[in-house]
Amino acid sequence: MIWTIMIVTGLLTFAMRFVMLSAVAPRKLPAAFEEALGFVPIAVLTAIIVPAVLVGKDESIMLLDNARLPATIIAIIVALVSRSVVMTISAGLGTLWLLTFLGA
Repeated sequence: MIWTIMIVTGLLTFAMRFVMLSAVAPRKLPAAFEEALGFVPIAVLTAIIVPAVLVGKDESIMLLDNARLPATIIAIIVALVSRSVVMTISAGLGTLWLLTFLGA
């Protein structure tokens, strides 16, 4: 049974990749698909970042005594103002380290 699942999964993966590289698939995606694909990075990053910021070690949502929350807010503000990845990471990590050092 497991071999059947592995072979079918491998064939499906090959088929999906083959179709996109062959002449079977259209070269230009429909406009609605291209517009929807613009939201994929935002959705994926939100799904990764929000739990990392708000969920504590005991799997509960932490709003108070959470040093990550103000660090994230400052990083977002720096990102919106500067549009620099390095400045955003530096401001967020610097704030997180400072708040952790101060015991917040």
